[in-house]
Amino acid sequence: MKTSLKWLKRIFISIIGLILVLIVGLYVTFFFWKKSVVKNLPQDSKVITTAEGPVEYTLRGNSKRYMLMIAGSPSSVHVAGGESFIDKGFSVLAVSRPGYYKTPLSSGGTPKEEAALYKSLLNELKIDSIYVNGLSGGGPVSIQFALDYPERCAGLILRAAISDKIIEPEVEKSLINSFFQTEFGTWVGIQIAKTQLNEEDSELMDWFVERGLFPLASTEKGLENDNNVFQNLKDLELEKLTTPTILFHGDKDDNVPFSHSQNASKRIPNATLWEMAGKDHYVFFRAYNDTINTEIVRFVDNLESVKN
Repeated sequence: MKTSLKWLKRIFISIIGLILVLIVGLYVTFFFWKKSVVKNLPQDSKVITTAEGPVEYTLRGNSKRYMLMIAGSPSSVHVAGGESFIDKGFSVLAVSRPGYYKTPLSSGGTPKEEAALYKSLLNELKIDSIYVNGLSGGGPVSIQFALDYPERCAGLILRAAISDKIIEPEVEKSLINSFFQTEFGTWVGIQIAKTQLNEEDSELMDWFVERGLFPLASTEKGLENDNNVFQNLKDLELEKLTTPTILFHGDKDDNVPFSHSQNASKRIPNATLWEMAGKDHYVFFRAYNDTINTEIVRFVDNLESVKN
C-alpha cells in the first residue's frame, strides 16, 4: 500500500512538473512573439492634433476621390484595409479609432464625438467630401458621421456593420476566465482556437492579432469602451439619413447578426442591401472581398455618373 502511494505521489509530482515546464515554455514563446510583434508593427502612420483631439491615420494614394476606412473592434490603421481601392482610383484614409494604438480615448468616446473627430481630421487634411466605409464595430460612427455631416459624406458603405445594441453575455468570474483575460492568457486562447481553423483562417487570425490586437495595452481601452457603447447604443435615427447607402452582410455572421443590416436597410431611405448567402463575418478578409470591392466601386461610379 505504501509503495503504491509513493508511486502515485511521484506520478503526481511528475505531472505537475511537466505542466510547469509547459507553461514556462509557452510563456517564453509568447514573450519573444510579442517582442517581435511590437517591433514589426508598421510605422507609416501619422498622428495629427485636430480641434477634437489627436488621431492616428494613414493617407495613401494621389486621387481627389477619397475613401475613409473605419474598422471595428479592435480597430487600427494596421487592419483598416482598403489598399485595393488605391488601384481603383481612390485615395484611402485609414484611422485608429479612439482608445486604439495612438488615438487616445479622450479624442472621442461616443459615436457622436468620434464622428466630430473625423470631420476635424478632414478639415486638417483639406478634404471636402469622402466616401465612408465602416466595418463591424465601425458602423455606429460611420452612420453618425453621415447623419451629422451629410455634406462631407459622399456615400455610406456599411460592411457587417453594427446598427443596434449588441448585448454580450456576462463572463462568469473564475480563476480560469481571469487567466484568459490577461495578455498571456489571451495569446494562449488564440493558439487553442487556431487548432480548429483551416490554414487560410489560421493565417488570417495571425495577421489580425499581430496588427490589430497586441500589445493589449494599446487596445484594451478601446475594446472596453466599444463594449460599453455597443451595449448602450441609442437609436441611430436611420430614417434621417440622406446619404446614398449600400450595406453588405453575410447571413451566417455570428459576430454581428445579419438582422442588423436587414433592419437598417429597411429604415435607411433608398438603401441597397447586398446579402451574401453562406458568408460569415470574416468574408471581408478573404478572397471573396475582391467581389465586394468591385460592387463598392460600381456603387461609387453610379453615384458619380448621376452627379455628372
